[in-house]
Amino acid sequence: MNANKKTDHAEEVKRLLERKNEPALTGLLEELHAADIGRVLGALEEADAIELFKYLSPELASEVLLEVDERLRKTLISHISPEELTLVVDEMETDDAADIISKLTLDEAKQILDGIGEKDAQAVQRLLVYPEDTAGGKMQAELVSIVEGSTVQETIEEIRRKSKDIENITHVFVTDSAGVLTGVVSLNRLILSSPDTRIKDISEAEPVKVTTDLDQEEVAKIFQKFDLVAIPVVDKNGRLVGRITIDDVVDVVEEEIFEDFYKMAGLNVEERVLDGPVRSIWMRLPWLLVNLGTAFLAASVVKAFQGTIEKLIILAVLMPIVAGMGGNAATQTITVGVRGMALGELSMKNAKWVVLKEALVGLANGFITGIAAAGIAYFFGANVMIGLLLFIGMTANLLVAGLSGALIPLALKWLKYDPAISSSIFVTTCTDIGGFFTFLGLAAVFLRMGIL
Repeated sequence: MNANKKTDHAEEVKRLLERKNEPALTGLLEELHAADIGRVLGALEEADAIELFKYLSPELASEVLLEVDERLRKTLISHISPEELTLVVDEMETDDAADIISKLTLDEAKQILDGIGEKDAQAVQRLLVYPEDTAGGKMQAELVSIVEGSTVQETIEEIRRKSKDIENITHVFVTDSAGVLTGVVSLNRLILSSPDTRIKDISEAEPVKVTTDLDQEEVAKIFQKFDLVAIPVVDKNGRLVGRITIDDVVDVVEEEIFEDFYKMAGLNVEERVLDGPVRSIWMRLPWLLVNLGTAFLAASVVKAFQGTIEKLIILAVLMPIVAGMGGNAATQTITVGVRGMALGELSMKNAKWVVLKEALVGLANGFITGIAAAGIAYFFGANVMIGLLLFIGMTANLLVAGLSGALIPLALKWLKYDPAISSSIFVTTCTDIGGFFTFLGLAAVFLRMGIL
């Protein structure tokens, strides 16, 4: 659905809410997909979003809650009764229910668990012990498993029996009598096999699997590497405890991409475009204050060469070009590097080669852009020596950009920090200081030598 249609639905919903036209609202909501309703809720004022959510059936509300951002989800949940929330959570798969319940108070969580049935409550409680960003936190307990001695016919009957409660059945997981995972069978292979065939004989004996404590980013990489649609999750003893499906991994990838994007811009990952001004101010201010401190570091370098600038005013015109080009080059290096880390292409094993390569790229780009900058400066009236100064400063600063853009993310990763936080603050500081120091420092040397 395009943005115009989404806006049209939001405006239509707002008009119907103002008129209290419940039949028309119900009819409209029945025509929309849960994802479209989630977008409409996000486009409405908070009060209207809360009002609209009350018109949703428990089944539809359970799907819509998963389509809105976390802040709006908290708001919507806080404005319905525990009884209503119980009905909504009862419609969810265990992994989604665990995500919702984990954000509630202990009393609220207990009330919901008591209301969704003993079997589901036990499954959700088992999931709640795992950190949210691990395979255990992302898995769902709903799956089809069969003991390895069973036949294909028995397995198909088990699938039919569980299909009412489980969506997206793509594989059957095979275990021994102790529940240890021994194989996986796809539905395609199962259907094409003879009914009397033992499931063990057609299962993949060494299936790709993950343990409950594996980080969600690593899980996503495994899905990508093996082109999976589902993967079994086992405990430390190899016992089957759940499965992760591709829709959960897509959410992880989207979450990680936007988290890195926000961090590279110095933003809090919880900020949203419809947040109030006060919230946005407090979300952005800390990094801006840090940036202010680093800016004064760069300014202190400029101040150290104040006398040089006073003798050659043109330096004040040209030095932002040197620093700005360094910042742009460093951003390019960091973007490629952070992506490489996310995909597992860049690690400490090949770090030395990558750093040397980025230094060479920075040096070459600095040489080429330095020549171009010198030529443009000469065209606008600068003398040859100013052009030479600009060329050397540009070459040196793009070398600094390549080195800092490669080294700083690697250093942060080695220190167990997210490398995405490095671009907007630390690397820019390096290129600003490097650019000002080389350009103005060389200018001071040229002046003392009588070249300028």
